[in-house]
Amino acid sequence: MSEMKYINGLYAKRKSATQPDFVICNGSINKQQMQQTLDQMDGEWVNFQFLTPYNEDPAKPDKLVVKKNDWKPDAPKQAPSKPAEDLEDIPF
Repeated sequence: MSEMKYINGLYAKRKSATQPDFVICNGSINKQQMQQTLDQMDGEWVNFQFLTPYNEDPAKPDKLVVKKNDWKPDAPKQAPSKPAEDLEDIPF
């Protein structure tokens, strides 16, 4: 398992009980922290996940963790090439 990389400046909280079902969570961005974090990252896109914390803080029960998602698919494996069939063996 790779090391968790948190996205500083991007914060999320669980929705409150009074919010409608279509609300998944609430978020906030600290623009200065977020810009510094983005400047340190490579690439055009940044994928992230909202996670429940490993050890929930009783003082902040609605807090979620925002982690950078670095998952990349494995390189496709090249299937061993089959020898070309001899066309003269075809019965028609």
